[in-house]
Amino acid sequence: MTTVAVTGAAGLIGRHLVDALIGREDVKRILALDRRVTTTSHPRLDARVADMRDPGLGELWDGVDVLVHLAFQLDHPRDLDEHRAVNVEGTRNVLSSAADRNVSRIIHLSSAMVYGAHADNPVPLREDAPLRVNEDFPYAAHKAEVEQWLWDWAAARPELSIAALRPSIITGPGIDNSVTRLLESPRLMAVRGHHPPFQFTHVDDVVAAILHLIDHPALTGPFNCASEGWLSFDELAAIADLRTIDVPAEVAWQLADVAWRAGAAPVPPGRLHYAMHPWVVAVDRLVDTGWHPHHSNREALQELVAQRRGTLALGPVRVPRWAPVAAVGGGLTAVLVAGLAWRRGRRGRRGRR
Repeated sequence: MTTVAVTGAAGLIGRHLVDALIGREDVKRILALDRRVTTTSHPRLDARVADMRDPGLGELWDGVDVLVHLAFQLDHPRDLDEHRAVNVEGTRNVLSSAADRNVSRIIHLSSAMVYGAHADNPVPLREDAPLRVNEDFPYAAHKAEVEQWLWDWAAARPELSIAALRPSIITGPGIDNSVTRLLESPRLMAVRGHHPPFQFTHVDDVVAAILHLIDHPALTGPFNCASEGWLSFDELAAIADLRTIDVPAEVAWQLADVAWRAGAAPVPPGRLHYAMHPWVVAVDRLVDTGWHPHHSNREALQELVAQRRGTLALGPVRVPRWAPVAAVGGGLTAVLVAGLAWRRGRRGRRGRR
Protein backbone atom coordinates (compact mmCIF):
# COMPACT_ATOMS: atom_id res chain seq x y z
CA MET A 1 0.00 0.00 0.00
CA THR A 2 1.35 3.40 -1.03
CA THR A 3 1.00 6.95 0.27
CA VAL A 4 1.20 9.56 -2.50
CA ALA A 5 1.60 13.30 -1.96
CA VAL A 6 0.44 15.65 -4.73
CA THR A 7 1.33 19.35 -4.75
CA GLY A 8 -0.80 21.62 -6.90
CA ALA A 9 -3.69 19.25 -6.21
CA ALA A 10 -6.36 21.88 -6.94
CA GLY A 11 -5.00 22.59 -10.43
CA LEU A 12 -6.15 21.04 -13.69
CA ILE A 13 -3.72 18.11 -13.67
CA GLY A 14 -3.84 17.79 -9.90
CA ARG A 15 -7.62 17.35 -9.82
CA HIS A 16 -7.50 14.64 -12.47
CA LEU A 17 -4.58 12.89 -10.77
CA VAL A 18 -6.25 12.92 -7.34
CA ASP A 19 -9.41 11.40 -8.84
CA ALA A 20 -7.34 8.68 -10.51
CA LEU A 21 -5.47 7.91 -7.27
CA ILE A 22 -8.76 7.68 -5.34
CA GLY A 23 -9.84 5.00 -7.78
CA ARG A 24 -6.83 2.83 -7.01
CA GLU A 25 -7.08 0.34 -4.15
CA ASP A 26 -3.28 0.10 -3.82
CA VAL A 27 -3.09 3.74 -2.69
CA LYS A 28 -3.90 3.90 1.02
CA ARG A 29 -3.55 7.68 1.47
CA ILE A 30 -3.39 10.74 -0.76
CA LEU A 31 -1.89 13.92 0.67
CA ALA A 32 -3.25 16.76 -1.49
CA LEU A 33 -1.51 20.14 -1.08
CA ASP A 34 -2.38 23.44 -2.70
CA ARG A 35 -2.65 27.13 -1.89
CA ARG A 36 -6.34 26.79 -2.76
CA VAL A 37 -8.87 24.54 -1.09
CA THR A 38 -9.14 21.11 -2.71
CA THR A 39 -12.89 20.50 -3.00
CA THR A 40 -12.73 16.73 -3.56
CA SER A 41 -13.67 14.68 -0.49
CA HIS A 42 -12.82 11.03 0.22
CA PRO A 43 -11.86 8.97 3.31
CA ARG A 44 -8.37 8.31 1.90
CA LEU A 45 -7.82 11.93 0.85
CA ASP A 46 -5.96 14.23 3.25
CA ALA A 47 -6.38 17.70 1.67
CA ARG A 48 -4.49 20.63 3.16
CA VAL A 49 -3.85 24.26 2.25
CA ALA A 50 -0.11 24.89 2.03
CA ASP A 51 2.39 27.30 0.51
CA MET A 52 5.24 25.49 -1.24
CA ARG A 53 7.69 28.07 0.13
CA ASP A 54 6.81 27.31 3.74
CA PRO A 55 9.96 26.14 5.59
CA GLY A 56 7.72 24.07 7.88
CA LEU A 57 6.54 21.68 5.16
CA GLY A 58 8.85 18.90 6.34
CA GLU A 59 6.50 17.35 8.90
CA LEU A 60 3.87 16.80 6.19
CA TRP A 61 6.05 14.25 4.39
CA ASP A 62 6.14 11.69 7.20
CA GLY A 63 4.92 8.36 5.82
CA VAL A 64 4.87 9.55 2.19
CA ASP A 65 6.27 7.08 -0.34
CA VAL A 66 5.87 9.08 -3.57
CA LEU A 67 5.83 12.84 -4.14
CA VAL A 68 4.27 14.17 -7.36
CA HIS A 69 5.21 17.83 -7.65
CA LEU A 70 2.78 19.71 -9.89
CA ALA A 71 2.61 23.07 -8.09
CA PHE A 72 3.77 25.83 -10.42
CA GLN A 73 2.39 29.27 -11.15
CA LEU A 74 1.27 29.24 -14.78
CA ASP A 75 -0.13 32.78 -14.86
CA HIS A 76 2.41 35.58 -15.20
CA PRO A 77 1.93 38.23 -12.49
CA ARG A 78 3.51 41.64 -12.92
CA ASP A 79 5.79 40.89 -9.95
CA LEU A 80 8.29 38.56 -11.65
CA ASP A 81 10.41 38.20 -8.51
CA GLU A 82 7.38 36.78 -6.71
CA HIS A 83 6.73 34.54 -9.71
CA ARG A 84 10.23 33.07 -9.53
CA ALA A 85 10.04 32.68 -5.75
CA VAL A 86 6.94 30.51 -6.08
CA ASN A 87 8.13 28.44 -9.03
CA VAL A 88 11.85 28.00 -8.41
CA GLU A 89 12.40 28.49 -4.69
CA GLY A 90 9.11 26.79 -3.88
CA THR A 91 10.09 23.71 -5.88
CA ARG A 92 13.52 23.50 -4.23
CA ASN A 93 11.89 23.76 -0.82
CA VAL A 94 9.34 21.04 -1.55
CA LEU A 95 11.79 18.54 -2.98
CA SER A 96 14.53 19.17 -0.43
CA SER A 97 12.20 18.94 2.56
CA ALA A 98 10.64 15.74 1.19
CA ALA A 99 14.04 14.12 0.65
CA ASP A 100 15.02 15.06 4.20
CA ARG A 101 11.98 13.06 5.42
CA ASN A 102 12.94 9.96 3.44
CA VAL A 103 10.55 10.35 0.51
CA SER A 104 12.43 8.19 -1.97
CA ARG A 105 10.37 8.59 -5.17
CA ILE A 106 9.88 12.05 -6.71
CA ILE A 107 8.04 12.84 -9.94
CA HIS A 108 8.38 16.42 -11.13
CA LEU A 109 6.19 18.01 -13.81
CA SER A 110 8.41 20.02 -16.15
CA SER A 111 7.59 21.18 -19.68
CA ALA A 112 8.75 20.67 -23.25
CA MET A 113 9.31 24.44 -23.25
CA VAL A 114 12.63 23.84 -21.46
CA TYR A 115 14.19 23.02 -24.84
CA GLY A 116 13.41 26.52 -26.03
CA ALA A 117 11.87 27.48 -29.37
CA HIS A 118 14.58 28.07 -31.98
CA ALA A 119 14.79 28.02 -35.75
CA ASP A 120 17.54 25.38 -35.65
CA ASN A 121 15.76 22.99 -33.28
CA PRO A 122 15.65 19.41 -34.54
CA VAL A 123 12.15 18.11 -35.28
CA PRO A 124 11.44 16.31 -33.06
CA LEU A 125 13.47 17.06 -29.93
CA ARG A 126 14.67 14.17 -27.78
CA GLU A 127 15.51 14.07 -24.09
CA ASP A 128 19.25 14.39 -24.72
CA ALA A 129 18.81 17.73 -26.53
CA PRO A 130 20.32 20.71 -24.67
CA LEU A 131 17.99 22.95 -22.66
CA ARG A 132 18.12 26.26 -24.54
CA VAL A 133 15.14 27.96 -22.98
CA ASN A 134 14.05 31.43 -24.11
CA GLU A 135 14.86 33.44 -21.00
CA ASP A 136 12.40 36.24 -21.79
CA PHE A 137 9.46 33.90 -21.18
CA PRO A 138 9.53 33.47 -17.38
CA TYR A 139 7.34 30.35 -17.09
CA ALA A 140 9.64 28.38 -19.40
CA ALA A 141 12.76 29.92 -17.87
CA HIS A 142 11.63 28.82 -14.40
CA LYS A 143 10.95 25.27 -15.59
CA ALA A 144 14.45 25.09 -17.10
CA GLU A 145 16.11 26.58 -14.03
CA VAL A 146 14.40 23.99 -11.83
CA GLU A 147 15.50 21.13 -14.08
CA GLN A 148 19.09 22.32 -14.22
CA TRP A 149 19.12 22.41 -10.43
CA LEU A 150 17.21 19.14 -10.11
CA TRP A 151 19.67 16.87 -11.91
CA ASP A 152 22.70 18.28 -10.08
CA TRP A 153 20.82 17.90 -6.79
CA ALA A 154 19.77 14.34 -7.68
CA ALA A 155 23.31 13.31 -8.63
CA ALA A 156 24.39 13.91 -5.03
CA ARG A 157 21.50 11.77 -3.73
CA PRO A 158 21.74 8.34 -5.38
CA GLU A 159 19.24 6.93 -2.88
CA LEU A 160 16.47 8.95 -4.56
CA SER A 161 14.44 7.84 -7.59
CA ILE A 162 13.60 10.98 -9.59
CA ALA A 163 11.74 11.39 -12.89
CA ALA A 164 10.61 14.52 -14.73
CA LEU A 165 7.83 14.74 -17.32
CA ARG A 166 8.13 17.25 -20.17
CA PRO A 167 4.65 17.61 -21.73
CA SER A 168 3.87 19.77 -24.74
CA ILE A 169 0.77 22.04 -24.86
CA ILE A 170 -1.77 20.50 -22.46
CA THR A 171 -5.44 20.25 -23.42
CA GLY A 172 -8.45 18.81 -21.66
CA PRO A 173 -11.62 19.70 -19.74
CA GLY A 174 -11.32 23.01 -17.90
CA ILE A 175 -8.04 24.09 -19.48
CA ASP A 176 -7.54 27.86 -19.73
CA ASN A 177 -4.20 29.19 -20.87
CA SER A 178 -2.57 31.34 -23.54
CA VAL A 179 -3.16 28.67 -26.20
CA THR A 180 -6.88 28.29 -25.47
CA ARG A 181 -7.25 32.05 -25.63
CA LEU A 182 -5.40 32.06 -28.94
CA LEU A 183 -8.06 29.70 -30.30
CA GLU A 184 -10.79 32.01 -29.00
CA SER A 185 -9.36 35.01 -30.83
CA PRO A 186 -11.20 36.53 -33.82
CA ARG A 187 -8.19 35.72 -36.01
CA LEU A 188 -5.12 33.51 -35.69
CA MET A 189 -2.14 35.83 -35.80
CA ALA A 190 0.96 34.34 -37.37
CA VAL A 191 4.44 35.76 -37.84
CA ARG A 192 5.26 36.09 -41.50
CA GLY A 193 7.65 33.35 -42.58
CA HIS A 194 7.17 31.41 -39.34
CA HIS A 195 4.55 28.65 -39.43
CA PRO A 196 5.96 26.01 -37.03
CA PRO A 197 4.38 22.65 -36.20
CA PHE A 198 2.28 22.33 -33.04
CA GLN A 199 1.96 19.44 -30.61
CA PHE A 200 -0.54 18.71 -27.84
CA THR A 201 -0.85 16.48 -24.78
CA HIS A 202 -4.26 15.58 -23.38
CA VAL A 203 -4.47 15.88 -19.60
CA ASP A 204 -5.63 12.25 -19.37
CA ASP A 205 -2.40 11.15 -21.05
CA VAL A 206 -0.34 13.26 -18.65
CA VAL A 207 -2.11 11.64 -15.68
CA ALA A 208 -1.59 8.19 -17.20
CA ALA A 209 2.12 8.96 -17.57
CA ILE A 210 2.38 10.03 -13.92
CA LEU A 211 0.63 6.86 -12.77
CA HIS A 212 2.98 4.86 -14.98
CA LEU A 213 5.99 6.48 -13.32
CA ILE A 214 4.51 5.83 -9.87
CA ASP A 215 4.16 2.16 -10.76
CA HIS A 216 7.70 1.92 -12.17
CA PRO A 217 10.10 3.59 -9.72
CA ALA A 218 13.10 2.32 -11.66
CA LEU A 219 12.26 4.82 -14.42
CA THR A 220 14.38 7.90 -13.77
CA GLY A 221 15.48 10.99 -15.63
CA PRO A 222 13.56 13.19 -18.07
CA PHE A 223 10.70 11.89 -20.22
CA ASN A 224 8.95 13.77 -23.02
CA CYS A 225 5.17 13.40 -22.86
CA ALA A 226 2.92 14.25 -25.81
CA SER A 227 0.69 12.90 -28.53
CA GLU A 228 2.77 11.16 -31.15
CA GLY A 229 3.74 13.34 -34.09
CA TRP A 230 2.49 16.89 -34.58
CA LEU A 231 0.20 19.16 -36.61
CA SER A 232 1.30 21.63 -39.25
CA PHE A 233 0.32 25.27 -38.77
CA ASP A 234 -2.18 24.97 -41.62
CA GLU A 235 -3.75 21.91 -39.99
CA LEU A 236 -4.04 23.82 -36.71
CA ALA A 237 -5.80 26.73 -38.43
CA ALA A 238 -8.15 24.40 -40.32
CA ILE A 239 -9.15 22.40 -37.23
CA ALA A 240 -9.68 25.62 -35.24
CA ASP A 241 -11.62 27.09 -38.20
CA LEU A 242 -9.72 30.37 -37.90
CA ARG A 243 -8.52 32.74 -40.58
CA THR A 244 -4.91 33.78 -40.15
CA ILE A 245 -3.32 37.21 -40.19
CA ASP A 246 0.36 37.15 -41.20
CA VAL A 247 2.31 40.08 -39.77
CA PRO A 248 6.00 40.97 -39.97
CA ALA A 249 8.10 39.79 -37.03
CA GLU A 250 8.86 43.34 -35.86
CA VAL A 251 5.16 44.19 -35.80
CA ALA A 252 4.31 40.95 -33.99
CA TRP A 253 6.84 41.70 -31.25
CA GLN A 254 5.61 45.27 -30.89
CA LEU A 255 2.01 44.12 -30.74
CA ALA A 256 2.84 41.49 -28.10
CA ASP A 257 4.72 44.09 -26.04
CA VAL A 258 1.93 46.66 -26.25
CA ALA A 259 -0.71 44.07 -25.30
CA TRP A 260 1.33 42.88 -22.29
CA ARG A 261 2.02 46.39 -21.03
CA ALA A 262 -1.63 47.34 -21.46
CA GLY A 263 -2.83 44.29 -19.53
CA ALA A 264 -4.57 42.93 -22.63
CA ALA A 265 -2.38 39.81 -22.85
CA PRO A 266 -2.03 37.11 -20.17
CA VAL A 267 1.62 36.35 -20.96
CA PRO A 268 4.79 38.38 -21.68
CA PRO A 269 6.01 38.92 -25.27
CA GLY A 270 8.58 36.10 -24.91
CA ARG A 271 5.77 33.61 -25.51
CA LEU A 272 6.01 34.63 -29.18
CA HIS A 273 9.16 32.51 -29.62
CA TYR A 274 6.98 29.43 -29.12
CA ALA A 275 4.63 30.57 -31.89
CA MET A 276 7.49 31.25 -34.31
CA HIS A 277 9.84 28.27 -33.97
CA PRO A 278 9.50 24.49 -33.52
CA TRP A 279 9.63 22.78 -30.11
CA VAL A 280 7.82 19.50 -30.76
CA VAL A 281 9.17 16.40 -29.02
CA ALA A 282 9.69 12.68 -29.59
CA VAL A 283 8.03 10.39 -27.04
CA ASP A 284 9.85 7.15 -27.90
CA ARG A 285 11.64 6.96 -24.55
CA LEU A 286 8.42 6.92 -22.55
CA VAL A 287 6.56 4.75 -25.07
CA ASP A 288 9.33 2.16 -24.91
CA THR A 289 8.62 1.74 -21.17
CA GLY A 290 4.99 0.78 -21.80
CA TRP A 291 3.12 4.11 -21.74
CA HIS A 292 1.10 5.11 -24.80
CA PRO A 293 -0.87 8.31 -25.49
CA HIS A 294 -4.56 7.61 -26.11
CA HIS A 295 -5.24 10.93 -27.84
CA SER A 296 -3.82 12.05 -31.16
CA ASN A 297 -2.85 15.67 -31.70
CA ARG A 298 -5.94 16.14 -33.84
CA GLU A 299 -8.24 14.64 -31.20
CA ALA A 300 -6.71 16.73 -28.42
CA LEU A 301 -7.06 19.93 -30.43
CA GLN A 302 -10.59 19.12 -31.61
CA GLU A 303 -11.71 18.65 -28.02
CA LEU A 304 -10.17 21.98 -27.09
CA VAL A 305 -11.84 23.75 -30.01
CA ALA A 306 -15.22 22.21 -29.14
CA GLN A 307 -14.95 23.47 -25.55
CA ARG A 308 -14.20 27.02 -26.68
CA ARG A 309 -16.44 27.19 -29.73
CA GLY A 310 -19.03 29.48 -28.15
CA THR A 311 -16.69 32.08 -26.66
CA LEU A 312 -14.47 34.88 -27.90
CA ALA A 313 -11.40 36.21 -26.09
CA LEU A 314 -10.65 39.91 -26.50
CA GLY A 315 -7.56 40.41 -24.36
CA PRO A 316 -8.42 39.40 -20.79
CA VAL A 317 -12.17 39.49 -21.48
CA ARG A 318 -14.14 36.41 -22.56
CA VAL A 319 -17.54 36.99 -24.18
CA PRO A 320 -20.11 34.92 -26.15
CA ARG A 321 -19.10 34.52 -29.77
CA TRP A 322 -21.90 36.56 -31.33
CA ALA A 323 -21.39 37.60 -34.95
CA PRO A 324 -21.36 41.38 -34.23
CA VAL A 325 -18.81 40.93 -31.42
CA ALA A 326 -16.65 38.71 -33.60
CA ALA A 327 -16.72 41.31 -36.34
CA VAL A 328 -15.69 44.04 -33.92
CA GLY A 329 -12.94 41.85 -32.48
CA GLY A 330 -11.61 41.01 -35.93
CA GLY A 331 -11.67 44.68 -36.85
CA LEU A 332 -9.87 45.61 -33.63
CA THR A 333 -7.12 43.09 -34.35
CA ALA A 334 -6.73 44.42 -37.88
CA VAL A 335 -6.59 48.03 -36.63
CA LEU A 336 -3.89 47.20 -34.07
CA VAL A 337 -1.77 45.40 -36.65
CA ALA A 338 -2.26 48.14 -39.21
CA GLY A 339 -1.43 50.82 -36.64
CA LEU A 340 1.82 49.18 -35.65
CA ALA A 341 2.73 48.66 -39.30
CA TRP A 342 2.04 52.36 -39.93
CA ARG A 343 4.28 53.34 -37.00
CA ARG A 344 7.02 51.08 -38.32
CA GLY A 345 6.76 52.63 -41.80
CA ARG A 346 6.75 56.14 -40.38
CA ARG A 347 9.95 55.48 -38.43
CA GLY A 348 11.49 54.06 -41.58
CA ARG A 349 10.57 57.17 -43.59
CA ARG A 350 12.00 59.43 -40.90
CA GLY A 351 15.24 57.46 -40.96
CA ARG A 352 15.60 58.02 -44.72
CA ARG A 353 15.23 61.83 -44.50
